[in-house]
Amino acid sequence: MLLKSHFFNTFPFKLIIFSTILCLIISFSTGEVFQNLLIFSGILTFGIIHGANDLLLLKKNLNNKKITMISLFFPYIIMVSFFGIFFYFFPSFALAFFVLFSSYHFGEQQWTMFNQKKENKLWYFYFSYGLFLFSLLFWINSNSVIDIILDITGNYVNSVYLDYLLGLSIFGLLFFGILNYKFLLPQLVFQFLLLILLFLLFFNSNLIWSFGVYFVFWHSIPSIFEQSNFIFGSSDIKSFGSYLRHAFFYWILSLIGLFILYYFLKNHQNLLLSIFFSFLAAITFPHTIVIFKIKGN
Repeated sequence: MLLKSHFFNTFPFKLIIFSTILCLIISFSTGEVFQNLLIFSGILTFGIIHGANDLLLLKKNLNNKKITMISLFFPYIIMVSFFGIFFYFFPSFALAFFVLFSSYHFGEQQWTMFNQKKENKLWYFYFSYGLFLFSLLFWINSNSVIDIILDITGNYVNSVYLDYLLGLSIFGLLFFGILNYKFLLPQLVFQFLLLILLFLLFFNSNLIWSFGVYFVFWHSIPSIFEQSNFIFGSSDIKSFGSYLRHAFFYWILSLIGLFILYYFLKNHQNLLLSIFFSFLAAITFPHTIVIFKIKGN
């Protein structure tokens, strides 16, 4: 009965399956330079665009005609700037906070994109699931992760801590999974099959490719369709196009900010990857808050 779930016929499921299989083939048949070019293009487009309509989402959520996009724009920019500065002055604390904060965001998205009903009782499970995905990715690519942490924070992290993080996340996943079994049951087999596919991706790809494929095809594009449904009342191709048009200005603004960072740091090639992830973190914080609010409704 569970294997006949209607979730298998949804667009997000079909997108995830076909894109991940294709990306696995690409990872086996192409070089790292080509993969990086391809996946960074995906992150710079769909990855950033999926958070570019936060102001429109906020306005729709608040449902107040007196509130304008301009009145929301400046506080939002201040929030992004604050997190950027926070990363600069307190990189170790900010990086840890980003991973923990994003864990909930990714876990929530993964378990609500197929079933729009959000259970408040599953908050800890969403967090545990997202943390498990992060820790698994970090554990498999421990050397790369240690190098990035060293670049961002200046601190060396022993790989044993990544072992502890994976173990802790597995314990949390099992504990809150068993605790909330009846709420998870409709998606349990379905999500387990997706998790197997994700294992194959993580174990057969490098850190950048694995994270990029998950971020773009498992998270960003499904999120765009979900947001389109919230804003425009449908999630078809027409609404998807409307979403992209509304997001264009803010997407360009984000790219300008990233290229300004690149210009000032172009002579420090070893920092570029770290700055890129720090930039993603700065724009992810406010986006996560916005999505939390609209899913709460």
